[in-house]
Amino acid sequence: QYKAINDEGMPMYQRAFMKGKLYIHFTIEFPDTLNPEQSKSLEAVLPPRTSVQLTDMELDECEETTLHDVNIEDEMRRKQAQAQEAYDEDDDMPGGGQRVQCAQQ
Repeated sequence: QYKAINDEGMPMYQRAFMKGKLYIHFTIEFPDTLNPEQSKSLEAVLPPRTSVQLTDMELDECEETTLHDVNIEDEMRRKQAQAQEAYDEDDDMPGGGQRVQCAQQ
């Protein structure tokens, strides 16, 4: 599953203070069932369960954000279309780039 967080990705080209989306790809495989022995084994290797109530210090260190569902195929097509438009804009320059000759000595 893919999720995105707005304004937490890489800085945008020629807009250093604006950031894009941060994409996160989750791959999680859950077992269909666990027997009591497997549950005990997991509890032995995992950290102890924490209280549901966080301390004020823990809350101060948290940053709340919103994850958005992403169709990654659509996002990739959109990015490719934007890249193609950028190349097309370069071709639209009238007269092309200026040509500079070396000075004769």
